[in-house]
Order: sequence, then C-alpha cells, then structure tokens
Amino acid sequence: MQKFLLKSPYLAGALLATAMLAVILSTGSIAHAETANPPDYADSWFAAARAGRTDILQALIDARFPIESTTAEGYTALTLSAYNHQSAALALLIERGANACTADKRGNTALMGALFKGDADVARTLMATSCDIDQANNAGETAVSFATLFGRLDMLPLLREHGADLNHIDANGRTPLALAIEQHNSSAAQALQQLGAQ
Repeated sequence: MQKFLLKSPYLAGALLATAMLAVILSTGSIAHAETANPPDYADSWFAAARAGRTDILQALIDARFPIESTTAEGYTALTLSAYNHQSAALALLIERGANACTADKRGNTALMGALFKGDADVARTLMATSCDIDQANNAGETAVSFATLFGRLDMLPLLREHGADLNHIDANGRTPLALAIEQHNSSAAQALQQLGAQ
C-alpha cells in the first residue's frame, strides 16, 4: 500500500509541492511567491485529501492555500476526505475552518457522501458540525434520503437525534418512507416507521 501511494503521480507531485513550500516558507519569500505567478498546487491539495496526507494538507494550509478550493465537479478537500474514508484529514480540515456544509455541483454534501459510502465514523463527525442536518441536494434529497436509499439504516436514529426531519419531502414530492415503499425496501420502511416517519 505504501509503495503504491508513493508511486502515485498525484502524491509525487504533492510531495514535491510540499518540499517547494517548505523552501519558500523557510526563506521568508512567501510574500513574493504570492505575487509572482505561484505554482498551482490544486492537484497536490486534492490528492492529499483523497490519500489522507495530513502533513501535506497542513503545509498547504500554512502556506495559505485556499481551503475552500473545489475540483471541476465542485468537490472540496473536505468532501474528498469524507468520500475516501480519511477521518484524520477530515478532522484537520474541520479544525482549520473548512466548511463542512459546502455542496458539490449536484448539491450533495460531505455527509451525504459519507452515508453513500457507508462510513459511519465520518458521518458522525460531520453530523457534529453546525451544518443543517436537513440540507437538501438539487433533487431535494437530504441525509435521511441518502440513508434510506443506500441502506444505512443504522444511521437513521442518529440523524433523528441530530434533528433530521424524517418526513422531509423531496423535489418529486416523496418522503423517505414513500421512497422506501416505492423501492420495495421493507427494511427501510420498517426502520423509518419505528422512528415515527409517516
């Protein structure tokens, strides 16, 4: 695994970028670097988030890399760390002020991604932020919708504890319970009903 990570072209670039930043920071020439066409560290930033390289993320944050930068799809480093099960990177980004509520181009949040991927630890971390637990994507789906759609039924009680609306209506006029029934998912329907969904 370690050999694979070191051979990745993104991580090789990230390591080079980190080394370059260390030189810039140690020589005190950061002010000049900001005005003289600085190198683009975006690939290194996002690769570090995917791989959980907190050392690289920290170096780039210290060098004032924009923490809310996004990929072409609208993913932030925080979202990528959540999607890739990188709990330490996620915690660092939250601690350093990354917005856990930022949605991608489809309106999906990091919490929705964690539920889709089935990462309960990452989902719990994201539920503990100040984000609206009922933040909806472009289809009007919420975290409860994702837990229902992707069989993360163990997360439904925790979502409810955090104030999630189990009867939220999506853009197609469906509640999570209606969605479960439409998909013939009796387990999800039963779990929602036991929690009081209608």
